[in-house]
Amino acid sequence: MNEKLSEPKIYLVTGATGFLGNRIVKMLLEEGKKVRVFVRQDYHDERVEVIKGDLTNGESINQAIKGVDVVFHTASFISWNPNDSDKLDQVNIKANRDIIDACIKNNVSKLIYTSSIDAIYGGKAIKDGDESLPYPNKFIDHYSYTKAIAEQDVISANNSNGLMTCSLRTAGIYGPGDRTRLPSIIDVLRKGNYMQIGDGSAHFSHVYVDNCAHAHLLAEKALTPESKVCGQCYFITDHESGYFFDFFKPILTSLEYNVPNRRIPYNLAMVIAYLSEFMAKLPWNKKSVQPMITRYTVASTALDFSFTHDKATRDFNYQPIVQLDIAIEETIKDLRLRGYAK
Repeated sequence: MNEKLSEPKIYLVTGATGFLGNRIVKMLLEEGKKVRVFVRQDYHDERVEVIKGDLTNGESINQAIKGVDVVFHTASFISWNPNDSDKLDQVNIKANRDIIDACIKNNVSKLIYTSSIDAIYGGKAIKDGDESLPYPNKFIDHYSYTKAIAEQDVISANNSNGLMTCSLRTAGIYGPGDRTRLPSIIDVLRKGNYMQIGDGSAHFSHVYVDNCAHAHLLAEKALTPESKVCGQCYFITDHESGYFFDFFKPILTSLEYNVPNRRIPYNLAMVIAYLSEFMAKLPWNKKSVQPMITRYTVASTALDFSFTHDKATRDFNYQPIVQLDIAIEETIKDLRLRGYAK
């Protein structure tokens, strides 16, 4: 009997200290799975095997993947700073290719890649988009470009030495443990710089972290030989889309913030974004200070940027496991505990 088949499967999660990766680890453990994490810093959970390393080091990637059956690759570098293009390429494209190569070399069965709705975003309005959308001919930010290339690399690797792959394009993730989305908005609000972009009619898709992690586990289970999930991309959202700023307002008001109704028109905001990005790339910006606002930020919040998860429902029975009111309640509770209330 094949020795690997006779032993419990080992599930590797990259980016396990991150927002989504950590939740995937917890859900795998709740199911009794044997979990290994690949992290740069300490991971305090005696139930998991910890491999410390860096995505920019091919040898540490190979060490982390050797002997595992399933890889959830959630780690990536997120930045809309035009000065970060080299690091975005190194982490999101090159390291991703090293992970794919290591999976093929080490006879890994499954690779589930955490992509983003940004992978198909070129700055034009998308309302209730589905997987028939093509990649844009031109991206308005380098992060989106790197996610698109990485996703295509993962999908192209499907059926390489028996490796089965799929890519999950997550909407804007929120919930307990969020260190970027809501904390950034609260920081802007505290500084008195909060301003809504656009006329308030655009729709944006969010997804609660537990629902997003649940989708990853469902996709892995459905990723079997001859399955329709193999080599496919899926948008992962949960509840009905709405205006970006309207979504967060009930959370912010529950934290005792007065949310101003100041608005800046789309066209004016885009002009400011162009100038801001131009100034950030000037030679004297030696500290690579990021732009005050970017074209991506403007377009993705002032224009429709919403998607459906119908394909994920059809192919692997994805449905949100946490309802919207509970998701909002848990998010508020977590932010309050972490000192984000006014």
